[in-house]
Amino acid sequence: MERIAAVVVTYNRLDDLKKCLLSLHEQTRRPDTIYVINNGSTDGTDEWLNSQPDLIVLTQPNLGGAGGFATGINRAYQDKYDWIWCMDDDCLAAPDALEQLLLSPNIGPCVKNSVSVNVRNKEELAFFVYRPNKTFRHVTDMTQFDIVYGVASFFNGTLISSEVIQAIGIPDKKLFIWGDEVEYMTRAQKMGFPVVTIPKSVFYHPPSVDRDGIPWPGAWKNYYRVRNERRVFQNDHGNKYGFIMFMFWSIRATFEQLASERKNRVYNFLLYGEAAFDSLLNNFRKRPDTILTLRLYRFMNK
Repeated sequence: MERIAAVVVTYNRLDDLKKCLLSLHEQTRRPDTIYVINNGSTDGTDEWLNSQPDLIVLTQPNLGGAGGFATGINRAYQDKYDWIWCMDDDCLAAPDALEQLLLSPNIGPCVKNSVSVNVRNKEELAFFVYRPNKTFRHVTDMTQFDIVYGVASFFNGTLISSEVIQAIGIPDKKLFIWGDEVEYMTRAQKMGFPVVTIPKSVFYHPPSVDRDGIPWPGAWKNYYRVRNERRVFQNDHGNKYGFIMFMFWSIRATFEQLASERKNRVYNFLLYGEAAFDSLLNNFRKRPDTILTLRLYRFMNK
């Protein structure tokens, strides 16, 4: 029988984490092991996890989602699990989510994702999917299929074959947040592994937001979204052409911020420009406290 490990990454969302873990314990096919990666939480998560005997807890400084999943996937892979089931702490798995992934068609080494359903409106997807000839917005857009190729919401119920990990490695912890999951998905696709969604397997998740519309100071997270996009372009289109595509995309995206009517459009413009410049220079070292635009905002808004 194949061995399956669940990997949950958490940071300062103890209430959400408890609900997520409960949904894993209630699975009709329970994971053989649950790893929880605690990214240096300061809300009592550490103390609570230490009281849970049925978990393997790995605590580290806050390395973002990328660093959390890099640690968890690497540990589970080294422990020789056949499949690794990855999720954020604000996910809720339907009781048969894992069982349905395992019952889905055998397509060899691959990545199989649960469908992400809006926890506030269960007729709507948590993340809309835009394809050239098809748009997925509602759950029924997905459930008419047994399997949907080329679509997956990493890391929200993402089941990864150990053979895929052997070939593509682990997530790049330098990417920190926002875009790290897309980079990992496109890395798998670049190596020829099927990436699919199984609509019968359901995960509930808060709905996505308009990231361009996030108010400051929270909008600093867009730094990583822009900076990490270069890696996605290069996975999709090759190093040279992907680099050129990113350069033109980032210039357009940066000036679109300045032209918008948002209150903090100047800060958005500076942030996008900083992120694009760092990406073109291959500077993936910055953490939130060293993002120049964020430091400027805090100085100007003391």
